[in-house]
Amino acid sequence: MISLHPASRVRSAALSASRGRRWRSLAILALSLVAALFVLSGTAYGQAAPRVAGAVSSLPMPQVVARARGTIVSLYQSPSSKAPYAVLRSPTTSGDPLVFLASSTSLAPYWVRVYLPMRPNESRAWVHGSAVDLLADDYLVHADLTSRRLVVFHGSQVLVSAPVGVGRSLLPTPSGTYYIVDLLKQPDPTGTYGPYAFGLSAFSDVLSSFGGGPGEIGLHGTDQPTSVGADVSHGCLRVSNATISELARVLPLGTPVIISR
Repeated sequence: MISLHPASRVRSAALSASRGRRWRSLAILALSLVAALFVLSGTAYGQAAPRVAGAVSSLPMPQVVARARGTIVSLYQSPSSKAPYAVLRSPTTSGDPLVFLASSTSLAPYWVRVYLPMRPNESRAWVHGSAVDLLADDYLVHADLTSRRLVVFHGSQVLVSAPVGVGRSLLPTPSGTYYIVDLLKQPDPTGTYGPYAFGLSAFSDVLSSFGGGPGEIGLHGTDQPTSVGADVSHGCLRVSNATISELARVLPLGTPVIISR
């Protein structure tokens, strides 16, 4: 479990590199392409995808990430809602831009359904297309809690396959569909969380708070390399410092993280 502090933040270089790939949210052609993506992939997340480490991950490739265009994004229960039920601000408290993993789209008018970085886990809401830019993301992270294996895909290719430490029995890592919310460079690369920590949209089902934070689940390095591959954490995913350093160089914010058993 990681506690996120603005002083230890860093922007994902891969997010900046993705500028050339982004789809403007108000472009009709881009909207058509996004809609076609969801139709061809089964119209919704949760369909069968490549089999990984004995489990089936659930997202088509590439994914669509929605990034806030302004300082606020209003959340709606449905495209027909008269008013938003909540508002999220960008940048976030960690200093990174507010991003969402898209779940589905609606053409008339233009809306995007997104996963939210809040409790309860896997919460979703609708956001208006004018509030976000759409990005194509062809990375996917899959964590198998049973085999304690982390597999990272770039398209159809396996980029990383490495052991991962997971939550102990009393503090289990929650399974589900999540995404990378922010990337934090740690002040001490040899410290508890290694050189980098990704904050995920997942939260502990047991702890309402941890270390001064809201009990957010992280993917991070460690100062205990022998603990990688065991049931040892408070719910976070723990990899070697070499692995987290490699992932910090390439994974954009918004990248889906599928956690399964």
